[in-house]
Amino acid sequence: MAPLSSCSCPCAADPTRVAGLAAGVGATVAWYALPDYVRSRPLRGLIKTGLLGVIGWSLVSMLPDEPELAPYDDEVDCSKGTEAAGEDPLDDITEADPSELAVLAGAAVGSAMITVGVERWLFRRGERRRAQGSRFAHTRQGLVLGGLEAALTALTFGAGAARERLSKS
Repeated sequence: MAPLSSCSCPCAADPTRVAGLAAGVGATVAWYALPDYVRSRPLRGLIKTGLLGVIGWSLVSMLPDEPELAPYDDEVDCSKGTEAAGEDPLDDITEADPSELAVLAGAAVGSAMITVGVERWLFRRGERRRAQGSRFAHTRQGLVLGGLEAALTALTFGAGAARERLSKS
């Protein structure tokens, strides 16, 4: 078995990222498999609230590390001689056109509607398969979706590692 340091994947080099990937995949499988084990809709909603926290931690744990900031030197006056001095960094955001904000709001609403539609479709599909006599119908599709998430996350890590290697050369 090769040591972890020889792998170029940033996920394998950082145990927190590995734990984040595992937690995210596990939470995804649990999310979609839940109707097989918990029939009460309110209880499923409560459990899914907790799973959202796990998924959120998973996403944060897999973020790339931020570069270290240089130590603060109080003898250097950073306000003089820079073009950005005195400019408001939020100018572009606070002065957005209403049409741009409408497009952004439409994209957010459209994304939410598509997400809810796909979630409902997956639930109905699992219930149809259960009614046909398929055991663990929701669990099976949860395993497929968890595997898909793991593969896409690994692909994302691999692409990030390749980009880092290319930028260093």
